[in-house]
Amino acid sequence: MLLWVTVLIGCFTLKWFLGRLKVKNYAEKYVLVTGCDTGFGNLLAKRLDRLGFQVIAACLKQDAAAELKKTSSERLQTLQLDVTSEDNIKSALTKVKSILPSNKGLWAVVNNAGVGGAIGPIECLNRKDYMDSLAVNLFGVIDVTKMFLPLIRKEKGRVVNIASMLGRIALTPAPAPYCVAKYGVEAFSDCLRREVYHQGIKVSILEPGYFNTEIINTQQVHKRFQEAFNQGDSDFQHYYGQEFIDQTKMLINKLPETSSNKLFKVIDAYEHAITARYPKPRYIVGKDAKYFVRLLWTIPEWMSDFVICLNSPRPQGSR
Repeated sequence: MLLWVTVLIGCFTLKWFLGRLKVKNYAEKYVLVTGCDTGFGNLLAKRLDRLGFQVIAACLKQDAAAELKKTSSERLQTLQLDVTSEDNIKSALTKVKSILPSNKGLWAVVNNAGVGGAIGPIECLNRKDYMDSLAVNLFGVIDVTKMFLPLIRKEKGRVVNIASMLGRIALTPAPAPYCVAKYGVEAFSDCLRREVYHQGIKVSILEPGYFNTEIINTQQVHKRFQEAFNQGDSDFQHYYGQEFIDQTKMLINKLPETSSNKLFKVIDAYEHAITARYPKPRYIVGKDAKYFVRLLWTIPEWMSDFVICLNSPRPQGSR
């Protein structure tokens, strides 16, 4: 028994020690971050810039890129990137190559760009709702990674993809298109990590819980929910009823209260994935993701289903 305890303590100590080893020469390392207009991407670009990295911050909107430049050092460079467009990604690749010295590649590509997308009962969602979410949250990750992989290989660098705790377990009333996309990011990242295992490339996934960013702006979530609900036919709307709408909107209103304001925790995880000599394959970020939701994806489904659905809004026709 004592031997096993000693072995366990030794393993945890070694893991703790290796996790604190950092790479060197930040000033010589180039990092591309997508989705830098606001939120995590914006904060990460500024953090990496302060650490001395050569940051290439990709923004969807030109004015957001200009604003980011104002608050950063001269090292940080920006480019406009719509991750839903393959042609736009190719143009971004050309620009990145023009920025990089001839003997350099990319130390890291951070696929941070994301959208909340449509939210509502599956019965009222259409193919476009799913495609709009997948275009950014999944296909954008895949296309950017594929396009920039040779530059990452050149540096034996890393890919860091943001998924979500909703990519491990679907909650309700979480948006199905978002969950589908984030499950896809998990699968893609696992496939990629094993494919490049012998190439010296590291792949990490971030799985944050609920954080107070623009993606859970209650006004916007209300609007997306109502628009999706209105897509349903009259039979659907009669079955679900007004009480279902009111209950769902009450839950949406609680999002800011139940979400964390500690955005720096996600940025800390990003930083570790980029700077650690031995980055983690997965970073579970936030108390809700680490404890409550992690428990839900560990226990049997009949138990997690009961807990998740206990206080979820119910259609008036099901009573």
